[in-house]
Amino acid sequence: MKIENLNYKINSFLNNMKISKEEFDDFKNIAEYTNFNLKIMEWFNKVHKIEIIGWRNKKVTQKICDILLNNTEIEFYSLFCPSYKKGIGEVGFRIDDVGDTTKNGIEKLKKLNDITNECGFKTKKPKAIFFDVALEQANKTKYMLEDLKLNIENFKKYITPDIEYAKLSDIFPEIVDIIGYEGVIIDPLPVNDEIFYRVLERGRKFYELFGWTEEQIIHRTKIIVSSESIIGSMIRHRNPNSIMLYTPTMLERAQIYSGKKQEDPLAIIIPKK
Repeated sequence: MKIENLNYKINSFLNNMKISKEEFDDFKNIAEYTNFNLKIMEWFNKVHKIEIIGWRNKKVTQKICDILLNNTEIEFYSLFCPSYKKGIGEVGFRIDDVGDTTKNGIEKLKKLNDITNECGFKTKKPKAIFFDVALEQANKTKYMLEDLKLNIENFKKYITPDIEYAKLSDIFPEIVDIIGYEGVIIDPLPVNDEIFYRVLERGRKFYELFGWTEEQIIHRTKIIVSSESIIGSMIRHRNPNSIMLYTPTMLERAQIYSGKKQEDPLAIIIPKK
């Protein structure tokens, strides 16, 4: 299809509504890849309302399109990290409640599933998965497991009946031995230098709030990229028809789950906060 004809079709689909160039380019990518599949175009149009435009690259978009084109049950899921105490020198888990990031993630997970059903796609019950491995400052927090249990119970209070709760270690029992509470470091790292340093730089701004040293920040970043890439690989092989709603505030970390397979990434949606 000629570019001018495609642009015309997209503008007609949008009723000539003005949108950003990033959003229009995304529609062009979707339209070209799916031969202007109207059902999929409608789905992305609704998803645009709840996601951060521009973070989903072409490869991720195409992976999501492939899943939608399969016409089989889609499973949405989110990974939720424990809520930690914040502040210089603070160690351990919050036991009073969970953070706003967690609450927003659960809300958006349900919304994404609802949008998909509204557009006529079949879905499984979405999963809210508690990330109970690779704990921060595990040399200390692994001895605070009663507080972790309270953190989990507070998390579960926000899980509605139309969402399924699970611990990551229950879904993939083998990660208890592979990753454990301490996490692992793979050598060489399972991501390229560009991704590693982007995650390191973003994480530095966060961990400095806790008074961490540069050595601690680098070590933790290596654990994050190694552990999360292993989990991403497991998801890829066992749940190929699933789409992640990414909940952490460090958006740069989303790429980690695809590891070395950035040309064949996991399907990930990054919601507005």
